[in-house]
Amino acid sequence: MASDEQIYANCIGRLRNRLNIIDDVLSGKMSIKHQDVIAEIIFVQFRKSLEELAFASLSANKDVYSAVHAKFSVHWRANDMLTELEKVNPGFYPVASEVPNQTQPGFKHVGLLADGFMTRDEFAKLYKHSSDVLHTRNPYKAGDPTINIGYRVQEWAVRFRNLLRWHFMTLVNGNVLLCNMPDEGLIHVYPGATIPIIGETR
Repeated sequence: MASDEQIYANCIGRLRNRLNIIDDVLSGKMSIKHQDVIAEIIFVQFRKSLEELAFASLSANKDVYSAVHAKFSVHWRANDMLTELEKVNPGFYPVASEVPNQTQPGFKHVGLLADGFMTRDEFAKLYKHSSDVLHTRNPYKAGDPTINIGYRVQEWAVRFRNLLRWHFMTLVNGNVLLCNMPDEGLIHVYPGATIPIIGETR
């Protein structure tokens, strides 16, 4: 059976493939004439990427994964989905990190990224925006059909990548992984443990 590290790397690999599709659409590598189809392709990839991220922390336990996945079919709101996840794994959301810095031979410090990444609240917002874009609008509905997605699509893609380029993930079995998702090349996943700093209260 594959290790936790390999299973998790596979999840992140599938997610990165979807972000790459978004980049290809935005750059024109994937030529599409109709703007509504462009939007649908992009937001399908965002939504599937968010779901892949949500399930990644459960990938170490097949039974838990399957049980939660089955419940997702009845959840249409992102906050309901996240609440269900947190019941099973409170540490499901990645912790965005800086590039590891060697402090002494054999030891590396991994600081937390201050900003510029997709937060948990933004996860819920992007999930909702993706659903709004993908749903067929009622032609008789009054009001402006424009959907305000907060950031531009390019910025959402950047924030998503910044969250995952270097991050910690706590799996449902309690194992902690440090993951590096470069824009290209192999995805690296390392088993890790947090060491509390003396005098730190948080």
